Amino acid sequence: MATGSTWVQPTENSVEALSHGMSHVDGVELDLRLSTDGELMLWHDELFTGNLPKKSRCPELMESQEIREMGVDSFDDLLQCKEFTTLWQTSSKTVNIELKVPHPVAKISDHANHLAKMISKIDSSLVELDLPKRSTMIYGFSPKISEAVKISQTKIPNTQLSPHLRSWGKGKMKRLIGSPNFISNTVSGLVKDRRRKGMPVVGMALHYLHGWERFVHPGAPVSLTGKGLNRLFSISQEMGLHVWPAPLKLETIMLEAGITLISDFIDPTIHSLPNGDVRWPRPASQPLDEEWKNRLNNADESERPDLILEATNSLPMWHELNENMRRNAIISDAKKWKWQGPNESWATDLQEGRPWGCARIIGHRGSGENH
Repeated sequence: MATGSTWVQPTENSVEALSHGMSHVDGVELDLRLSTDGELMLWHDELFTGNLPKKSRCPELMESQEIREMGVDSFDDLLQCKEFTTLWQTSSKTVNIELKVPHPVAKISDHANHLAKMISKIDSSLVELDLPKRSTMIYGFSPKISEAVKISQTKIPNTQLSPHLRSWGKGKMKRLIGSPNFISNTVSGLVKDRRRKGMPVVGMALHYLHGWERFVHPGAPVSLTGKGLNRLFSISQEMGLHVWPAPLKLETIMLEAGITLISDFIDPTIHSLPNGDVRWPRPASQPLDEEWKNRLNNADESERPDLILEATNSLPMWHELNENMRRNAIISDAKKWKWQGPNESWATDLQEGRPWGCARIIGHRGSGENH
């Protein structure tokens, strides 16, 4: 949230938060858990807080009504929100659905079939929406995602997140236990593995690309700028790179590197970035043309809020651009990010949404993480 902002951030993963993120940026990320009566619930944590025994606080051991009484919405609630689903159907927005595996107290050890059941329920829930092919991504940290996809036979694009973190414990302990997985997997290795599995996106922590941690991997490191960025381009090609966290101070260079940001900064009152650049929140779903880029970047900070509102009301959304304009935009991006192959290989099926390799801003848990 911006300093001095009057915006009140909605509860993460709520229908309100997801609707806000969907309208304000290029899409949202949400978390799903499966209740004991088979309902998909919009909840991140492995346990609810409180003093009750863990079994009484584990979502996978609770009925959906019990979970609702904790103030949690369901996936079906979200699908009843026309504001959300209409944006999802227009080829402009992306929804990343993260599947969570249960805490060990639930004694659900067959994670592949548990995740497959969740995927099948998602599939059946989305049939009537007739969504564009590049509008939805299913993923999770569990290495069983790939097996679950095969069991469910879903056609929804999917991937595994890295590094692999276990499904319980505090943040620092999770990261510590996940360190060997981080160290043993280079960006090149992740891209090769996901490509081999037919996954169009690599979901990874920022540490793979930025900070001292990237030097723990063998070989020359990748980065967000300079020679390291050229190495990243040569490795990733048109593969999508979905990265978290996404600090505001790095937002410009991450987008310029063709990276999709999983951002916690969905405050509509943020109009300028720390480096002085204008903050345009929809680079993929409502791209700026050169005229508007110049107007916004040359404007005083005090003028930017009104100009951004004017641009929002006047610029076409991605799906409103004609085929030739969309084609030219993709070819321009592909050249900037050094994709290989002929132009026509990049600019296909654009009515199904932007290619996964294009940069987006995605609202983490809708409007940003609350804790």
